[in-house]
Amino acid sequence: MFYTSAYLNLSPDDRADRPPRFIVRFKTLVKRFKGFVKEKSLDEREFEGVYEDFDRIEDFLSNPKNLESEEGIPVRGIAIFSNSREGYWEVVQLPYVIRNSLVVDIEPYKRGVLAVETEFGKNLVVDFGKKHFYAYMLEPYKLRTIAETPDFAQWAERPATFKYAAGNIPAYRTTGTKNFEMLKMEEESKIAKFVANEIFEIYKRERFDNLFLSSPDKKLIPMMVSYLHTYVKHTYRGELELSHPTNKNEVYNVLLDKITQMDREEESQLASRFEEMLALEMAVKGLQPAIDMALLGNVEILIIDVDFSKEGFICHPSGYYGVFGECPGASDRVVLTPDITNKLIEHVLSLGGRVEIANTDRLRNAISGSVGAILRWKIEAKV
Repeated sequence: MFYTSAYLNLSPDDRADRPPRFIVRFKTLVKRFKGFVKEKSLDEREFEGVYEDFDRIEDFLSNPKNLESEEGIPVRGIAIFSNSREGYWEVVQLPYVIRNSLVVDIEPYKRGVLAVETEFGKNLVVDFGKKHFYAYMLEPYKLRTIAETPDFAQWAERPATFKYAAGNIPAYRTTGTKNFEMLKMEEESKIAKFVANEIFEIYKRERFDNLFLSSPDKKLIPMMVSYLHTYVKHTYRGELELSHPTNKNEVYNVLLDKITQMDREEESQLASRFEEMLALEMAVKGLQPAIDMALLGNVEILIIDVDFSKEGFICHPSGYYGVFGECPGASDRVVLTPDITNKLIEHVLSLGGRVEIANTDRLRNAISGSVGAILRWKIEAKV
């Protein structure tokens, strides 16, 4: 009895086309699987339940209401698990998916959901200015407003004079141009300290993984970052461009766009690291070498070209898999698959490794358009 697992991107671009790009992509994956079954002369009767799953998933994807969240926040990824013959059906909405994929195996492929949940983590987005402070906590399936101060009354009215204590005698001075600038700097410093303190209070109540900041006054952000508590400062990831006032939909979309941008920027650094590790024999290139290292538990970072796929086989219950070869156990059940990279991804994630999909030319070229793996330890050549 087979389970069908489908992971699909639902980005704005994927939704914009008619028909939507994600439905075309799903149909393409289904067509490839059915072609694989015929090419390998497999008994199609074994996959009748799987074909029912395909129809059920396509019907579900065709209804736009099924792709909306109850929280009213964007859904940019979805994972669907089905086994029609067993009456099993599960849908998980995600901020994104690691890779568009369709997996048919004797168990559901759920490691991708856990990987996204872990990678996305808890994100605190703080939007602040001279007269407002908002804080939002974003997790894979929800967004909560945890602080809302639309007006800082204590800073709304600027005094015309400063008052200083000179011994027991109050001393006053007027606010000329220079003194006005000093007043402005003092006000900005006060705001920055207040916001930094509020963020630390939030952190003490509810730990978060990533901090993003937005402000109409860009000068306030670096000043505020300098005041962040040491425990919080290491979570700071960057600036967002939020309008004011904003809404949940915008906050979530802007954050996801920022994460995508950061991921693309990091690909260049990852390409350089992969090339360095390859020269030191601490990395391998190619699908089978990567699988060999994964089976040894020796993959720290797995890199797969966004368009790469390769046929392979999976052995149950031993867990062995590959592009070619035989199962180690005589009692193993062999399951053929049109894309063994999905099993490789699941295996690396299960061992605490990291998976990166190569989208940029720089990283794709580094792995020669296939698969690369940065290793945990060097494998000595056999004499």
